[in-house]
Amino acid sequence: MNPRKKQTLLDTFFDFFDKYPREYYAIAFFVLFFLSIVWHTFVYTVKNHDFYTELALNQQVWELEIPVTRWTIYSSPNASMVDWTVFSTSVDLNNIAIDPQIEWDKWKLAIFLSDLLYKEMCYLKDKNDCYNDMLRFLRVLEVPDFVHKKEYIQESILKKLTEKLAKNKVTSVRLRESITSEDETKILTWGIVWVYPGSSWLYVNPEELTQVDLFAQKYVELFWWNTSDIKHLVRSRDLRYIPIYQKLSLISSDEVEQYIEDERQALGQWVIEKSESIGGFIILNPHAQRIYPERSAWAQIIWFLDNGGVGHYWLEGYFDDVLRWNPGELVSKKDIKWRNIDPVSFGSEDIDALEGIDIQTTIDRNVQIKVEKILEAWVKKYNANKWTVVVLQPKTGKILSLANYPSYDPNNPWEVYDLKKVNYWEYPEPEFDLLWKTVFVEDFERGEKFIYDGSEIYLRLAEREEYVDYEKTKYIYKNDFWAWVYRNDAISSLYEPWSIMKALTVAIGIDTGEIKSYDFYNDIGSVTIDNFTISNVDKKCLWYNTFNHALAYSCNVGMIRIVQKVWKALVHKYFVDFWFAQSTGVTLDGEVSSKIDPYEKWPTSKLLTSSYGLWVSVTPLQMAWAYATIANGGVQMKPYIVDTITYNDGRQIVYEPEPLRRVLKESTAETVTDMLVYSVDHGVANNGAVEWYSVAGKTGTAQIAYKWKYETWVASTNWSFAWFAPAEDPQFVILVKLERPRTSQYGWSTSAFIFSEIASELLEYYGIPKKNQN
Repeated sequence: MNPRKKQTLLDTFFDFFDKYPREYYAIAFFVLFFLSIVWHTFVYTVKNHDFYTELALNQQVWELEIPVTRWTIYSSPNASMVDWTVFSTSVDLNNIAIDPQIEWDKWKLAIFLSDLLYKEMCYLKDKNDCYNDMLRFLRVLEVPDFVHKKEYIQESILKKLTEKLAKNKVTSVRLRESITSEDETKILTWGIVWVYPGSSWLYVNPEELTQVDLFAQKYVELFWWNTSDIKHLVRSRDLRYIPIYQKLSLISSDEVEQYIEDERQALGQWVIEKSESIGGFIILNPHAQRIYPERSAWAQIIWFLDNGGVGHYWLEGYFDDVLRWNPGELVSKKDIKWRNIDPVSFGSEDIDALEGIDIQTTIDRNVQIKVEKILEAWVKKYNANKWTVVVLQPKTGKILSLANYPSYDPNNPWEVYDLKKVNYWEYPEPEFDLLWKTVFVEDFERGEKFIYDGSEIYLRLAEREEYVDYEKTKYIYKNDFWAWVYRNDAISSLYEPWSIMKALTVAIGIDTGEIKSYDFYNDIGSVTIDNFTISNVDKKCLWYNTFNHALAYSCNVGMIRIVQKVWKALVHKYFVDFWFAQSTGVTLDGEVSSKIDPYEKWPTSKLLTSSYGLWVSVTPLQMAWAYATIANGGVQMKPYIVDTITYNDGRQIVYEPEPLRRVLKESTAETVTDMLVYSVDHGVANNGAVEWYSVAGKTGTAQIAYKWKYETWVASTNWSFAWFAPAEDPQFVILVKLERPRTSQYGWSTSAFIFSEIASELLEYYGIPKKNQN
């Protein structure tokens, strides 16, 4: 070791710095520091400019996607050519909630909200709508002693609000949206209370959970989470948000906002004390919503949107791509405190997000409402399951009404899945009253899991023989028909038309020249085909009668004699010409049609029974369209339900009447019209007559097929009535179909009354002149 050498090195180091003045070193330091700044500035602003620009934008720029909302669907103007009705539109509706931690006047808040919610749910609404809204608010399946009175309703609302306002701690936290059955079993074996696993959730009550460390350990082992994160989620904390009501109407939202503003001004002017105010409690969260102002009135024409904002059926489905706005972006720059430092602007120059269309339909709101009210009353009178009605103009093909019952509220479409127990005081004859409803019985072994009143039950479809088993608990859907009410039966439900097909059979016979209306045939009351016999219903069909008489009294044998003359090839041709082998092409997504086999494959029995509407499946719209062809002199006009499409820049697409083909000679159509008028004036359809008007129409009673045969007991038929008026200058075609009426067997004795009432209303509404008024 040489200590002198080490000293020499140090001396050498200091000697080097002693050679120059110390100011030089200070200058050198600042020069190097300046050069470093220049270099880094060059790197940030030139060399790596793009990288750091993007990094800065990511930190400063706030991008908000414009919600994908939709444009509007309207009705047609009414008969006076004024007043459109909005069927479907998109608005920002508020969800109202409260913050229970605010120390202000909670009782005053409860009173205010009870009055607001009464007006929202029940004011000027019928009992049924009010009751259903109350069930949603109270979150119960039924209110046994419900009274449609303001005092009772407000008291119920106030009681529920008081319960909500009393909460101040978070008592339920959802940790997972779905877990497997194996995970559910493992969680149950932990033996930790206040943990609630289920097939589609995992909840924890943080206020009651005492074994936090054990729960976090088990949860992390099962789901591979971070321990600190799970402990944070299940910590005890104050409740700051209690939802009160969703989709508050615009009127109610305006009322709340005005109240809060008035209260704010009163506080600023020292008119009221802060402890007397309630505005601090209230939270309004706007959400873009698709609303249907008339509720169920147009549900099966419009349909509704799924959770992703997509329409799948009817108008919302057919025009889904153009009804939706293209999503765009709002762009804004923020500072470090998240304050705006640059105005909000659209992310695209052409503002693609504002492209879209409004749709005006051909539906006349007044016609639809009138028809629905009439039919709902008759359905209840006849204790029928369902009805469908089509109203269209034969000269244009314009559809004025397309209605079905029962329906649903597209504002709350998922309610169709709600169950209720079958009460025998409501269904005293279950073997008949429950026909064609979806009936379940409890069966733990073979049933599927359902949620009823917050509990899991196991149900399976009931056999018809079990309808009368009073020992078994049975359930049905509250709306009777589950999600089937989504379906527009007018275009999506096939049925055998039976006797209303006879007008077309007569038209085919006359058009081919095989018969004339006053030709005679011998009717012995029945015809035997292979091993079965077809008979007439009315004894007035017997003996020598004209085909005019056969149509008026709905004689099956007379219709068979016609197709025996025409035979298979021509009958098949006319069925195709009447468009029974394909859908009508109306702009509603979800339309169906049947297949017509080549006539070479038809057995004779099919030919003969098709003459009175068996072996032929049609939709109500197809059948109404066929009658419209007769009413329009044999020319078939394309049916349409959309009148105008309007783009946001003012461009329009106008749907015009479109003739498709001539199906019948004009003389044939005139003759068949006269025969249908005779049927109403003198035949079995005489209950459908309308005073001072000539009406052409035909009733029909169709048996319902079940397990390859036709039902024969009560409520085993469908009624139909097809007509047009005035016969000399038809303005409307109406087809009415009732399913499973229970108070009468034959349509001619009852369905004609329905038609007569509808016809009278429409003829008066459109101001159709009466004839022979003197």
